[in-house]
Amino acid sequence: MKKNRMTNQRLKILEYLRSVKTHPTAEMVYKEVAKELPNITLATVYRNLNHLAENCEIQRFEVNCTSRFDADMSFHQHCICKKCGHIQDLFEKKITEDTIKKARTTNFEPQSVNVIIYGICKGCKGK
Repeated sequence: MKKNRMTNQRLKILEYLRSVKTHPTAEMVYKEVAKELPNITLATVYRNLNHLAENCEIQRFEVNCTSRFDADMSFHQHCICKKCGHIQDLFEKKITEDTIKKARTTNFEPQSVNVIIYGICKGCKGK
């Protein structure tokens, strides 16, 4: 993948993503980054988020047909509520290690794994 220079807009987007643990949508990123860069457009945010994801600088995944973004590139899992879409990080190193170990074959050397666990959050379960 082609790496481009780190523009000020891309840097501000990445800084914002690294500062939160909420797995925001592009619209959420736009709203926050526009506070510092009022001339930035939503299209620019989308373009930069896609670039960062394609270059493995952030993670992009779908929740209820909406892209969500995460700048935490450490090995971790995501727990997603099927009702409300709430995302919680789970840092269980053993899940990642075991999955990579079991995926290793003579014809394949795994390098990373993305585990998403779907269920019902405590808030929705109590309703």
